[in-house]
Amino acid sequence: MDYFDFYKFKEDPFGITPDPDFFYPSKSHVEAFESIKYLIQKGEGFMLITGSPGTGKTTLIRKVLTNFKTDNISPIVIYNSSLTPDELLRGIIYKLSIEDEKIDLNKFQNKLSMIEFLTEYFKNRKNSGYKNILMIDEAQDMPEETLTEIKHLSNIETEKEKLLQIILFAQPYFEELLANPKYAQINQRISLKVRLTPLSKDEVEDYIKFRLHKVAETPVYFKRGAIKRIYKASKGIPRVINLICSRTLMVGYIKTSYKIKKSYVKSALKHLHL
Repeated sequence: MDYFDFYKFKEDPFGITPDPDFFYPSKSHVEAFESIKYLIQKGEGFMLITGSPGTGKTTLIRKVLTNFKTDNISPIVIYNSSLTPDELLRGIIYKLSIEDEKIDLNKFQNKLSMIEFLTEYFKNRKNSGYKNILMIDEAQDMPEETLTEIKHLSNIETEKEKLLQIILFAQPYFEELLANPKYAQINQRISLKVRLTPLSKDEVEDYIKFRLHKVAETPVYFKRGAIKRIYKASKGIPRVINLICSRTLMVGYIKTSYKIKKSYVKSALKHLHL
């Protein structure tokens, strides 16, 4: 009997690949999701979501893609932000070309031609009832000139409304970067700011149960002492919780036990060097 059969899992409950099906509605994650919904519905132009590594920024992006991808909403997502301005613009146009075969990437010879195209394209989409949404992950990695290009993109508008809504996802220190006077114009444009925070002790317990119930009616049970140790070691960071729980379950499997004890967690932490 293998690991999955033993625990009666349909899939790995603690995988570290961002999966919208495992989006856990903690207080800060719900706030972020509802804020994005507000931005999209109300037409706000610029939003920033920050969070330490492992707090679920990319999972949130994929949750948004799952929930908001409709006939009139098809968000453009840039996961690699360490791009030059030209690469960013070409990347946006490439994403649009996936859904619109009429777009010929080869015809854009310079930045001006790309900006003019995007302005007209977004205007036409808006007039046809579409919402233009650009999401950029790991925004803290953007070169200075690319961040300036984002400011220029945020200026694409009519007399009455923004043609492009921008959501940046970044690590917390990005806010300190934006506090620099040279980025004042960008910072002033951000109407919504939300911070994803680590899970509380109670949320960690609920999070573990939530993910276990997602994969099966499994008999596995994390004892209170084990959960406290996981919380202490992970500091409430979901990605770290997943790593610890996955390794801890392996210890339980080796010991053929459905009751996950604190000693199993300690053994897992030793192997993970945490």
